[in-house]
Amino acid sequence: METVMENKHLHIYRNLILVILCLMLVLLGLLSLASSTKTSPVATAGADAAIMDSFDSMILGMMDEAQDAVLMVPKRFWLSKDATKGPVPDPEKYGSTDDPSTLQWLLDDAQTVLEGQDTYFSTDVKLMPGSVATYYLDESIFAITWKQVIDGCVYTVSEIKVTHPSQFRRHLEGGVFDGPSLSTPTLMSRSVNAVVGSAADHYRGRRAGIIVYDGTVQRVNAEYVDTCYINDDGDLLFSYKGELGDKESAQKFVDENNIRFSLAFGPVIMDNGEKIDYHGYALGEVYGNYARSALCQMGPLHYLLIVCAREGRYDDNTNMRNFQNVIASFGCDKAYALDGGQTAVIAMQGKPINRVSFGYQRQISDIIYFATAIPDGE
Repeated sequence: METVMENKHLHIYRNLILVILCLMLVLLGLLSLASSTKTSPVATAGADAAIMDSFDSMILGMMDEAQDAVLMVPKRFWLSKDATKGPVPDPEKYGSTDDPSTLQWLLDDAQTVLEGQDTYFSTDVKLMPGSVATYYLDESIFAITWKQVIDGCVYTVSEIKVTHPSQFRRHLEGGVFDGPSLSTPTLMSRSVNAVVGSAADHYRGRRAGIIVYDGTVQRVNAEYVDTCYINDDGDLLFSYKGELGDKESAQKFVDENNIRFSLAFGPVIMDNGEKIDYHGYALGEVYGNYARSALCQMGPLHYLLIVCAREGRYDDNTNMRNFQNVIASFGCDKAYALDGGQTAVIAMQGKPINRVSFGYQRQISDIIYFATAIPDGE
């Protein structure tokens, strides 16, 4: 992990350097003028002292202003590309409540991380009876997860805003593509210190889609499914079934769009704020009622993870059409369906938040997760 200042703040330092250089030039000019003045030694000394006192006062004032400007620049943290897991989240930064109306302070404190974006979560949200909202906030990430009942189905929603794209990550169990290891989403989330983790596409469970890992196309089978890509800016991009049908064209797309990794399940649910028709989709039993899962993007570095599943007295799963309509009502810009059914899991603090179909998690090959970027112990 490294601590960095974003490029948009570098102009402050350039301006400080220019100020100092200009002041040095002014000082040299004043000293030259004073030394060339034809006056008595006593008068010259008095004039020089007055000039220096005035100059010292001006310098001190400008340096105080410069220091204040530097202190106002927020720290920016990122995770290195080669990091195999995130830093350990600070346990003191977690909290939970059964009364969302008490969380206005949390939304206020999160404004630096939100960077002007509005949250979907609000203090007016009506939680599923008997449930709580769980949150985490530090200088690099804001995450809040809750349950609400919509159309008779329990929606578990995790809203996440990070400050750097490197905090949105993909983990393959075993650390290598097509490795033999499988695990549960919860155990994988713990192993990588995820603030929030989610089952992804279980790529080893099927051969469909375009699989990209670490910027390299590993597999191409694009005939039947849509593919979701995450680029260096943390944005979701899509290709649709039948597109990029060979490895060469897929790698060209990856290189041109600075793709870090991909997810291959689908369908694409929303693109540029519009619902997408998925007629005849091969995966996910789109016309049946099953537990559903999705990754959504609300804005820059701002995401929702969503699972709709049976829970308690709310025993209706949903078909893809109903799921798509609810996601559209959230105001998502982009949304992509992940593996559902027994695979659909959102984990926070290393524990599953939603009820899992049949009561236990399927062992799968991969997760996506969001990590804090604050180094351990800071």
